[in-house]
Amino acid sequence: MRKTSENERPSRRQFDRAEALDTALQLFWQHGYEATSMAMLLKAMGLTAPSLYAAFGNKEQLFREAVERYVQTYGAKVIAPLSAPLSAREAIEQMLLAAAASSSSSKHPPGCFISFGAVNASDRESSPVTLLQTMRAAMGRRIRERLERAVAERELPSSMDTARLARFYYAVFGGIQLRSLDGFSRSELEAVARDAMLAWPASPARR
Repeated sequence: MRKTSENERPSRRQFDRAEALDTALQLFWQHGYEATSMAMLLKAMGLTAPSLYAAFGNKEQLFREAVERYVQTYGAKVIAPLSAPLSAREAIEQMLLAAAASSSSSKHPPGCFISFGAVNASDRESSPVTLLQTMRAAMGRRIRERLERAVAERELPSSMDTARLARFYYAVFGGIQLRSLDGFSRSELEAVARDAMLAWPASPARR
């Protein structure tokens, strides 16, 4: 009997790495780094342990890739207003409204993965915890930089304490994400965003 040649063998379904990574992201997002076990990941991703390790390395490396995936997709949409051709006030408001829409969406777990992805970690010095802390700090700097540009462009007074204003709006941003975990609706979260904009400083008088 003639042997089946290599070219004649039925093609095996190729491993969809992006799909598997998205599955891991959803699990980490929903349960947090520590509560997401390897058994949960293997079952949801449909992989064996050797396949997962070959594709992603260990659990910590998989988490890092999931974080990058989040930043490039969900996170990018939320912070996009900060670099859009908008006034600083519009940019901050649109960022908060985007956070309200994203964190309350039924298409993925509530809240923000960067904010809560390792909040339940027992070791506060672990790599997943410090990774997310670094990313949150970077987000705070992005907000402050946008406010500093507003001062340079005379949209805000030169006396403005941009660090203080950035902390305030970042705290509102985080509060929106947190309240979404308690089931606040999109409209309720958007109301928080709009109320926060009532604290926006008056523009300097133009000469």
